[in-house]
This record gives sequence, C-alpha cells and structure tokens, in this order.
Amino acid sequence: MAVKTSQTQSYQDFVHALKSVVGAKTPAEFPRLVVITGSSNFLHMKACHAVKASWETLEVVEAQSIEASDLDPSKFMSLWSQVSLFEPEALYIIRRSGGIKGLGSWLAAIKTPEAIKSHIVIDCADKLPADVLKQVTRLKAVVIHGAEPTGMVEFQKVAHSLARRAGVDLDDDALRLLIESMGMDLGKVENEIVNLSLRFADRKERLTRADIAGSIGSLREDDVFELFSLLRDKRQSKAHLMSGNFLARGESAIALTGIFARYAREQIERGNLKRGLAGLKACADADRTLKSSRIDEAIVLSGIIDRISEA
Repeated sequence: MAVKTSQTQSYQDFVHALKSVVGAKTPAEFPRLVVITGSSNFLHMKACHAVKASWETLEVVEAQSIEASDLDPSKFMSLWSQVSLFEPEALYIIRRSGGIKGLGSWLAAIKTPEAIKSHIVIDCADKLPADVLKQVTRLKAVVIHGAEPTGMVEFQKVAHSLARRAGVDLDDDALRLLIESMGMDLGKVENEIVNLSLRFADRKERLTRADIAGSIGSLREDDVFELFSLLRDKRQSKAHLMSGNFLARGESAIALTGIFARYAREQIERGNLKRGLAGLKACADADRTLKSSRIDEAIVLSGIIDRISEA
C-alpha cells in the first residue's frame, strides 16, 4: 500500500510508513518498491535495518545491499525485472542513491508497478527531485520520510520513544539531561540510551536525573573517536592502554562495553560483518561476565579488544 509522498512529514509519519513495510507477514505482502528519503541519516539507517530485519524473518533469500555507485541503468533494470527460478523472491537495498542524477529516468523505464518482479528499497536523498517524486508516485511506492525532529518538543518525544524501546524508563528531568548532554543528535542519544540500558539493566524503577548524572556523557566524543580509530587500525596495544586509562579515571566497565558494542554495530553497517558480529558476541559475553563474576574489569575489556582485532 502506498503512503502519502509529502516531503514535510513528522516522526510519527515515519513510524507509520515503516510499520506498513515491516508488518508484512509474507513476501507477497512486502511492497515491491520502497523509497527512503528525509534529512536524518540516523532514521535512514534505522529504516534500512528494520526493513532488512523484517524481510529476513520471512525466511526467504537474504536481502542484498548494493551501493548506488555500482549501478547503471542496465544493472538497475536487471534488479527489478528479472526473477530467478532458484530465488523467486529477492530484496535489494540500494544505498546512497541521492547521487544518481538519472534516477528519475531509471524509474521511468518501469512501465507499471506490476512490472517490478523483485523488491527494491531505494535509500535516497534528503528531498526527492520533482522527476523522481513523479515516478515514485506513479509506481505507487511506499515512501518512508525520515526527517530530523523539528524543535525540542518533538525531539523529546522521539528520544522518549527510543528509550522506551530499549527498556529504559526515564523521568522528564532525566530525559532533558540526556538531551542536554548529547545535543539534538539522535545517533548520540540512542548510543547513550544503550549505555544506560546496560548500566541499569537490573533497575526496575524509573531513572531520575540524579541516577544518571554520574554516568551519562562521561566519555567525550573525541575519546570514542580515538578508540574507534585504534580498533579500526588493529593497534591493540594502544587500545588496551586507552581502555585501562578509562577505567582508571572512573569510567564504568559496563558503559565501556556499550561503547565497544557501538563500534561493532558501526562495522556491520560498513560491511565488515565478521568483525562486527564477533564484536557484538564479545560484548554480550563481557556484559554477562561483568555482572556475574569478580574477574578484573580490565581483563574482561581486553578480551573484547582481542576478539575484535582477531576477527
């Protein structure tokens, strides 16, 4: 079912449109053409991940991510027009399509919505050019518009929704502190929410400003960037030293585990699946160890670094 294609939509419109896709129970119910647009790179990423995860629950052929820069009109046509006898249902996620100047003409080559034989997700630009929007409307595509929240009130609603989905119950003052510390950046806010979910995993009561004030935002973004650089370059010894320094200055081992998990997810997004999955598994194991034993925290964190580097 196609949804409205207005380019000035709210976060609730984003959620509604995404649900219309991920709610498919069979491949036949899955839309043939989905277009993701809007100003928020974070929501683009969340939409792509959610669509891919939903498709894979249908237990058909694994979704394929394709860089738009690797396509030309002929290759694009082969994606939507051909059906394999061995893989009759296929999903292709075309990433970073905003740079395709001829996308409108590529879509115009599709004569009718019924001509699309596979399932195509186009991760597009901030705003759809008029010629692209015309074709998207003609082809009855589902448009998922991921716009940055406008104003503090809407941003707080989005942040509260992210916290609720992560199982983190924040009171209003705690939520305001979270946003004050991280700024109006959904990616940073979600990462901090993940850290809070790990730190307060056993907490049943609502978290207050006083509860989180001592831990939130304790690692500066430049610290995290430097640590990520060391991991990417496989400079284990310096990564071990930096991790130990974080612990020495009072950082939480649980929170640091969340930072390593953030790095692992970044690796998956960049296509380094083996390293990313190894990192997530190492973080999950470390989290259990930190909560159930008295093993030295530095040793536990070093184990994460070693497993990431060896992958």
